[in-house]
Amino acid sequence: MLLSGNKKNFIKYETIEHLSDAKLKAYGKTINELFENAAEGMFSIITNLDNVKKTVKKEIEVNIKGKVDNEDLLIVWLEKLLYFCEVDSLIFSYFKITDFKNNSNGNYFSALAKGEYLNLKKHEILLQIKAPTYHGLRIRQDKKTGIYNAEIIFDV
Repeated sequence: MLLSGNKKNFIKYETIEHLSDAKLKAYGKTINELFENAAEGMFSIITNLDNVKKTVKKEIEVNIKGKVDNEDLLIVWLEKLLYFCEVDSLIFSYFKITDFKNNSNGNYFSALAKGEYLNLKKHEILLQIKAPTYHGLRIRQDKKTGIYNAEIIFDV
């Protein structure tokens, strides 16, 4: 969603009212940026990102054999981040996709996530996310602006 006519000024993500789950709409000038902003948006649902320092770095790789679409890659990416949150107690606030290949030979991307270990004295858990869902998930690109967007519903 553009804040002005300038492509440089747009919202990274926004939460959308949903009856029983959490819903997020993420934006990006590229697919990489869309994935980064979707991850940041997901963690903003979990906790206040202003309280999360970037002291722990985590290199993450996603490698899927066979042809899958970007929606599948987005779900796997978000699931992997939630795994590190649950298993390693990591809360992330920074994401950078460093390599991205999605073609008939395979699907791969690597990323850097930064954050810190969960500290309940410092990090209030706003909402516990169980998983991202495929319900209504579709990545689109606006023909006029070129901006990608995706609406994601999270099971809570």
